[in-house]
Amino acid sequence: MRILSSLLLTTGLCVGASAASAQSLACGQDYIVEPGDYLSTIAERAYGSPGSFNLIYSANADVIGPNPGLINVGDRLFIPCLNGDLGESAANAAAIRNTDTTERLPAPAEDRPIRVLTATGWAPFMDEDQAQGGLLTEIINIALENADSDPDYQIDFINDDGAHLNPLIVDHAYDISIGWSQPNCDIMDKLEDESQFRCNNLDFSDPLYEEVLGYFSDAADPVMNDHVELVGKRICRAEAYTLAPLEGVDLVEPTITIVRAPTAADCINFVLEDKADVALVAVDVADGRASELGASDRVQMHEALTFVDVLHAVIAKTHPRNEEIMAVVNNGLGNIKDSGLWFETVRRHMTAFRAANQ
Repeated sequence: MRILSSLLLTTGLCVGASAASAQSLACGQDYIVEPGDYLSTIAERAYGSPGSFNLIYSANADVIGPNPGLINVGDRLFIPCLNGDLGESAANAAAIRNTDTTERLPAPAEDRPIRVLTATGWAPFMDEDQAQGGLLTEIINIALENADSDPDYQIDFINDDGAHLNPLIVDHAYDISIGWSQPNCDIMDKLEDESQFRCNNLDFSDPLYEEVLGYFSDAADPVMNDHVELVGKRICRAEAYTLAPLEGVDLVEPTITIVRAPTAADCINFVLEDKADVALVAVDVADGRASELGASDRVQMHEALTFVDVLHAVIAKTHPRNEEIMAVVNNGLGNIKDSGLWFETVRRHMTAFRAANQ
């Protein structure tokens, strides 16, 4: 699904033969990055497929940093295993409810459980058909379950993404919603209304997950190595998804044309159907949909443009329990990351998702 970029021969995330190495590469062990290594070629040696590089990134994000296309010679990376016992979910499944209404709900109260919003249609991250409602749904579930204060909470699927932030969060009908990226609020003059709304109205938790985003186009297109090559393109983003990644690199209308699809995965369909020139989606989502359609050889990822999008839980700045609830969320996230439960959850979801889409 990925095409080798000539500009990534010195460092980056690409598919191609790595330098010959006498160093063994086995899962469950550390690996020292050598000249010629890329995350994808390390994944190919470890697992037989370059597509699992995202799991290596998740296990080593603190070492690699925000750009998965840049790994340094001498870095020590832990190589997680994809086989063997993946364990079982530690989440409280009873906390997840299916709620179809967006009618007015009670105002926040001291004795009310923390109300969490999730949605479907974004596998493997948030989806009713995924185990425990998807990766992010399970992460917030186990984070609250493992918070020191042992809070009462409930998680509702409301599948109108556009209603999550406004009115459900800003009106305090729900306390937090998950899966949101934070715009660069230091460049407000470059941000569209939706991103300015987030900056002005929301507070963001510590990271729930760091997803790798990629730009995907028809496999016959020239390889793109700079964002300026996207000027004039029709770029697909899912409905209600932020345009902040594009705004941060000065790609705004009318310089580009934004095309909205019902879901992130549908953006791959739009590229294949010539409804868009480029899809900006999570790599796992793109791989899954292309595999599902039997079209992995028909789309390419422009690897020089790959970057990390940090996903958060959000709460309204005006929420009367803002600081209290966000402290509980961040405390729980810290606990599950320290204990290893966070990565166990990531590994289980990502391994199952890749196995289902091979």
